[in-house]
Amino acid sequence: MNEARVSVLILGFGWSGPFLKEVLTQQAIPYSATTRDGRDDTIAWELPSQDDQEVDVSALPAATTVLVTFPVRSAKSMEKLMDAYEARQGGLQQQVQWILLSSTRVYDGDKCDRHGPINLDKDSSGRSEGEQVTLARGGTVVHLAGLWGAQRQPRNWVSRFSTPEALRGKLLQRQLHLIHGQDVARALVLGVHGQFAKAQGQRWIVTDGGCYDWVKLILAWGSQEQVETTQKLIPSVLGNTTTIYNLVDPNNGVIIHPRLDSTEFWDTFGLKPTQFLQVP
Repeated sequence: MNEARVSVLILGFGWSGPFLKEVLTQQAIPYSATTRDGRDDTIAWELPSQDDQEVDVSALPAATTVLVTFPVRSAKSMEKLMDAYEARQGGLQQQVQWILLSSTRVYDGDKCDRHGPINLDKDSSGRSEGEQVTLARGGTVVHLAGLWGAQRQPRNWVSRFSTPEALRGKLLQRQLHLIHGQDVARALVLGVHGQFAKAQGQRWIVTDGGCYDWVKLILAWGSQEQVETTQKLIPSVLGNTTTIYNLVDPNNGVIIHPRLDSTEFWDTFGLKPTQFLQVP
C-alpha cells in the first residue's frame, strides 16, 4: 500500500470530485483520489468489473475514511474491496470508515424518510448488494437526491421529456428533489466523515430539504411544444380543465410538498443546505 496516509480516500473522483476537493482543501484535510486513468494528479485505479477477480489495493494510501462514489454491484465485490483494503492497513487500530454513495431511486413511496422501506425493484444498477455489505460491516450508505451544479444543470434536463408519455409522468409525480454538489461535499466531509460515529451502520437521505415542481420547470425552460402537450394532457391525467399556469399558481394550484424527507440528516450532523435552484 502507498505509504502516505490521508484522512479521506475518494474512490472515483468523478463529478463530485471538484466539490469535495474544495471543502477538503478549505478544511486542510489530507486526501487522495482515484480515477481510471490517473488524470489530474489522481491515482490510476479501478475496481475489477468481475467479482471473481482479486482486488489490488497496493497503489492506495491508508485512510481514515474511504468514500466510494460509484455503485458496487455485488456483495462479493464489496467484500473483496473491504477485505483487501483493511488487510493492507494491517496493524492500524483505527477502523476504516466506509462511505458508499447511492441514489434515492429506491425510496419511491409518497412520503419517505431514511427509515422507510426501499423498493429493490427500482435498483436497476444492482447496487443494493454492495450497500448491504457496507452496512453490515459498520459503514454508511448515503442516498443522494438529484445531483446538480457545474455542468449538471436542471434547465438542460427538461428537453429530455418531450413525449406525451414522459410529460404525463411529470404531471403524475411533479416533485423534483435536488442536492447541489457543494452541499454534497459539505454533507460528506463535515457531516459523515467528521462525525462518523453518528453515521455508522445507517442509511441516510440527503436533499436540499425541499423540492421543485416539474411543471414549473417545463414552463420556465421547456419548448412551446412541451408546454402545449402538457396542457392537452391535463384533462385526461388530472381530471379537470385547469390551465397549466393555474397548476403552478399557489393561489389556485396544488401546493407541491417534498416526497423525500432529509431533515434527520441535517439535524443529526448540525448542518444546513446552502444551495437552492432558482426557477424563474
